[in-house]
Amino acid sequence: MSINADTFNSDIHNPMNKIKTIIVEDNKIDQKLLINALGKYCENVQIIDVAEKKEDAIAKIEASSPDLVILDVELPDGTGFDILNHFVPITFKIIFVTGHQEYAYQAIKFQTVDFLLKPLNVTELVQAVNTIPHTLINDRYRNKIEGFRRQILDPDKIVLMDSNGFMVLEPAEIIKLEANGNYTDIYLVGKRKLTYCKILREFSEFLSHHINFIRTHRSFIVNLDHVKSFSRQGVIKMTEDQSAHCGDSFKEEFLSYFKQA
Repeated sequence: MSINADTFNSDIHNPMNKIKTIIVEDNKIDQKLLINALGKYCENVQIIDVAEKKEDAIAKIEASSPDLVILDVELPDGTGFDILNHFVPITFKIIFVTGHQEYAYQAIKFQTVDFLLKPLNVTELVQAVNTIPHTLINDRYRNKIEGFRRQILDPDKIVLMDSNGFMVLEPAEIIKLEANGNYTDIYLVGKRKLTYCKILREFSEFLSHHINFIRTHRSFIVNLDHVKSFSRQGVIKMTEDQSAHCGDSFKEEFLSYFKQA
């Protein structure tokens, strides 16, 4: 029999090795979907409470010290981040639930933070829960959460993670991205360069909603605002003495940005 969220009993004994879980979700349909799916497909999870508002969630988390909080980003009286700001440092693992539009999806995914995009998908829920036992709550994990928060609250910025934390960039700072094996070099204004352990294709997906960025070659993504000239040989001259190449299969799309209306 499925659990009814309205009459949920938080006093059930927690068997050994169960992941004590609190659901923070104000939408009744999503709330019941989470409860039923976790009960049916995630035997290692025990739901100990459900909250629909910020203050209620804070009180229940303080009272029960959960292992996992499934946290809606948007709540009637605030955001899930308001709840996290109350708990410093964070002592529980988090799976975010968000209804943000597709333009933010790649940005969220890029942070490698566990999240569920509404409408909720049971398979994705189970996959996210399965990662929880292998997740360590350390400075790197907390940096991921902060990077996620910054990206969601300001999706026009670009938040990049590395082993030391995260960096917030303005799109205008980026001149070009260049493939470097399994890494990507990012060239920034001011003669700066960053290197990330992600292939260029991942950056191409991540930047797909920033209209100034276009892939011009299997090895290059360029910021159109930094393009100075283009030659028939496919060489793109850019600001700060940077250059890139434009492959034949990318040329038509690239040149279309510079044609007169």
